Amino acid sequence: MKIVPPEPSVGLYIEGFEEPDILQRRKTGDALSDLLNRIDDPLVVALDGRWGTGKTYFLKRWAGTHEGATTVYFDAFAHDYVSDPLPALVSVLEERLMGLGTDGAPVKWEDIFPSMKDAAFRLAKPLARAGLTAVGAGVVVKAADELKKATDEEAANGPDGFWKAEQGRRQAMQEFSEAVETLAEPAGADHEGATVIFVIDELDRCRPDYALELLEVIKHFFAVPRVHFVLGVNLEALEGMVRARYGPDIDAHRYLGKFIHVRLDLPDEVSGGGQKKTMLAYLDHLVREMGIPRYIHDPLKEQIEIVARANHVSLRDVGSIVSSVSLASDAVVRNPENRQFLPGWIAVMNTLIISRTVRPDLHPRFLNATVTPADVESYLGTGEEELRPVLGNGRDQFLNVSILYHTWLYLSQHDGFNDYGPEFLDAIPNQFGRPPILEDPKTIPMTVHRQWLDRLSFYAPDQP
Repeated sequence: MKIVPPEPSVGLYIEGFEEPDILQRRKTGDALSDLLNRIDDPLVVALDGRWGTGKTYFLKRWAGTHEGATTVYFDAFAHDYVSDPLPALVSVLEERLMGLGTDGAPVKWEDIFPSMKDAAFRLAKPLARAGLTAVGAGVVVKAADELKKATDEEAANGPDGFWKAEQGRRQAMQEFSEAVETLAEPAGADHEGATVIFVIDELDRCRPDYALELLEVIKHFFAVPRVHFVLGVNLEALEGMVRARYGPDIDAHRYLGKFIHVRLDLPDEVSGGGQKKTMLAYLDHLVREMGIPRYIHDPLKEQIEIVARANHVSLRDVGSIVSSVSLASDAVVRNPENRQFLPGWIAVMNTLIISRTVRPDLHPRFLNATVTPADVESYLGTGEEELRPVLGNGRDQFLNVSILYHTWLYLSQHDGFNDYGPEFLDAIPNQFGRPPILEDPKTIPMTVHRQWLDRLSFYAPDQP
């Protein structure tokens, strides 16, 4: 039995969307390609999604699938240790294009990059420029000392020196834009759409100042025909960065509208045999890959589907949950008391694992059996109709929700549980074994944790 989900690895620029396309990302990729292949004007597309929704996986696969333009993948988070994103973008662009060679290109790229890099050097901030000089010379310098030196030189030159430097920056900006525009020239006169597409990933993980400066670099230095950008970003987090930098009163949504032209969401559902949540399709795939027994998988899927109605459950969350369940299932199978065949014990195990990932605020209360009815309602996203005791009677669609809700009322020994009839009062405890039940109900969650879960001190690796 596997312990962690297979971690997807992508050969950048080589591998496209794999088969079978479990999450059906190829459809979204084709739609994105069609858009970018029809527009000449500079375009910035934001692939919006919360953390753990699979943006990086999609962007890397799409970069290897797209045809009609050269894709340049840029991990913004991997470069935010520098003060200026412009040199890093130029470096990644050069590495990508020079790796492709120049056969068939309308211009020789090696003839363009010297002037582009020279212009970028003159445009870079003093701190970044000092760093570039030090690296190029093969010596180690203190960045702060170099910044002070550059600042002192500008101050010593007085007003004339300042305006001369400003004129030089304007000239460098024009030269840089001309170089990018030349580089983006199409091979044929009938070419439509982009010729170079930057894929900017992990933008929302960067320092706020770096992330916003990267947007400004895109707008001011790369806004030329046939050069497009696709940003992998959590726009809600990016709006928070805007407010952190410019104050809480700024209209962050409108501010980002100056940089981003199109917003794209990854589909939340997959088709085929009826619509299914992407998260559940991924769950089905993982439990098959990892060989999780059906008597654990089925109630796990039911509970996740219920919890996801009111709580965000990402693909990364699913990977973490399945990792924990896989490790726990080994202990469950070897349980000498055969509790794995009692639905109450499995339900408690699943709740403890799911809540630890999805609702860590409630997890200690589930573990100690101190949850209130309001806590359980929040976790399950239930309505009054679903919370009524149900043991069938044509209302099977509420059966799992109702039983799970009242199971936790029983375990926490909440007085409200005793308000129901004897049939229901017997059915809930019987999930944990026929009477007499040796355990005090309040001790059952901790027993599950101690016997099945106390080895789960790791977190699953990042999933797509």
